[in-house]
Amino acid sequence: MPAPDGNTLHALLRNYIDYLKEEGVTGVPRGTLAAKTSRKKASRAAQPASSKAAQTAPKTAERSSRDAAPRPDRPTFRPEPPAPAYEPMPAAKTASTPTLEPSPAFTPGPAPRAANTPDDTLETIAAEVRACRACVLCQRRLNAVPGEGNANHPDLMFVGEGPGANEDAQGRPFVGRSGELLDKMIMAMGYSREQVFIGNIVKCRPPGNRTPTLQEMAFCMPYLLRQIALIQPRIIVCLGATAMTGLLGPVGRITQVRGNWYRFNHIPTMVTFHPAALLRDPSKKRDTWHDLQLVMAALKNPTPSGGTGPG
Repeated sequence: MPAPDGNTLHALLRNYIDYLKEEGVTGVPRGTLAAKTSRKKASRAAQPASSKAAQTAPKTAERSSRDAAPRPDRPTFRPEPPAPAYEPMPAAKTASTPTLEPSPAFTPGPAPRAANTPDDTLETIAAEVRACRACVLCQRRLNAVPGEGNANHPDLMFVGEGPGANEDAQGRPFVGRSGELLDKMIMAMGYSREQVFIGNIVKCRPPGNRTPTLQEMAFCMPYLLRQIALIQPRIIVCLGATAMTGLLGPVGRITQVRGNWYRFNHIPTMVTFHPAALLRDPSKKRDTWHDLQLVMAALKNPTPSGGTGPG
């Protein structure tokens, strides 16, 4: 079917508009779009050429004068200089980890005496400890820690592993967080710190609070043995695996050994957890309190029923 011409479309549109008016639709334009378009074309065609030239002449003149007018100097584009080549910063110098081996200049001193003399006291042993250079632990210590407390046959002697940072700084045993907890344990047993004696297997702080080696323990043990011989406590309480191994030897794992009675040089000895272990794992406090209750019962009754006491 051929497309309708312009007159046919105009007639169709005019009939549709008349239909809308008859149906009461308002806002219908009076003229048609085609009529308006044809009137505009006719107006332009009738306009004389001189009038068209007169309208375009000002625009052309304006464009010519704008092009002829001098333009201000524009800044010359200067590209940024290329960025310098990347040079990484030199690596920061870090302090090397101190070696735990003795320095070449270290010369060990004499080994401690294994037995007391009639003139020995806790004060003379403490002086020997502070002057000791038998092993490499003396190289990095601030203060040796001989031990402190009641030296007149106390009911209790607590033996730990070795000094920590606070103990090394003050020269006293168990003065850090572990010491605060030990003080509470002692008070719960009905004693004060001054009524018991507190010592350690080694008297100098191992670097980084590491466990002392068997060789370091062997060099230091004579001091502790002489202290025990002078003090003669009624009961020794080993705090932790290192104290257990130092006094009793390889008797087993601390979780199996704790809560049982042993003897060191005929002195009843109880093994329990170190206060530091209780700070790391508070669930061990119940077992530790059970062990201390056994000690308290033994002090009141050296031969408790059942034969599990230290008597």
